[in-house]
Amino acid sequence: MGSEQSGSGASSFLKARADRAFAVSLLGLGANLFLAVLKFTAGFLGRSVAVTADGVNSLSDCVTDVVALVGFRFVARPVDASHDYGHGKVETLTAALVGFSLLAVAALLFRTGIARIVLIVGGQLPPRPTAVALGAALVSIVLKEGLFRYTRGASERLNSPALRAKAWDHRSDVLASAVTFFGIGGAMLFGPKALILDPLAALVVAAAVARVAWSVVRGSLNELLEASLSAETEAAMKALIVAVDGVEGAHNLRTRSIGCQIAVDVHILVRPELTVVEAHDITVDVERRLREVFGEETFITLHVEPLTELGLAGSPELDDGHDGREGGPSHFDGL
Repeated sequence: MGSEQSGSGASSFLKARADRAFAVSLLGLGANLFLAVLKFTAGFLGRSVAVTADGVNSLSDCVTDVVALVGFRFVARPVDASHDYGHGKVETLTAALVGFSLLAVAALLFRTGIARIVLIVGGQLPPRPTAVALGAALVSIVLKEGLFRYTRGASERLNSPALRAKAWDHRSDVLASAVTFFGIGGAMLFGPKALILDPLAALVVAAAVARVAWSVVRGSLNELLEASLSAETEAAMKALIVAVDGVEGAHNLRTRSIGCQIAVDVHILVRPELTVVEAHDITVDVERRLREVFGEETFITLHVEPLTELGLAGSPELDDGHDGREGGPSHFDGL
């Protein structure tokens, strides 16, 4: 026995959610375009390689914003004949692309910083940065921290991995601009010997961006590779299922994320003397309870099995009546 979502309800929810996420990403794109122009201009006028490097970071953010905007238009599409579970994985793919782009930016920043350090150590001292560069870094810190808080809040409300990735992208920019600010300030205050602080700041920025990028990439790839939900979530899910009246046991629980939605497959055990209608009514209760806790848009597939003598003897979690094999891996896993 199984269950299907209400198509119209899920479709309207996904469209409204995608529209809100699109608006958040559009705001981020506008801010990043402004910052890219500001930093490139300030880096040139203020003679700062760190600010210029930060400008490259903002420009790459514009690219990932565009990717996110396109992705949210696909996410809004409902289940169709060729996508039985909808298009939620597009959002996960978008988050992965944001992460990979951040890794590329980190590599570029690292290369730029190392090249400038080699020149300074070799005696080719760059001009001292000016207050213009310092001001651009300060504007970036304030604006990006505001964007981080706004985007993170939206990602939590919408349960959006792509917006979550963009939020931490903004926070990495805050760290980058903060390090740039102190690097430029040190170079301005302490004379020629402190000029190396500017490219050193670029290296610290690269490290911070790489750390955030790897976290985003790892999480996104896990979901794309069908990683299960956390052990704690699955344990809570099983406890909820077996607490439903008429459910004698549950096993072979399989879970995965599909963007903001989740999919649940599980086998439940019922008394063998029940009619088909009675067993079906139990599955309806299980589906209702799962959706109350994990969201109305949850994909749920239930397989009903009668208790065998093993289950009646007190081991329902190990009972499936098929010696643990029904065309797939063993069910004897405690779930």
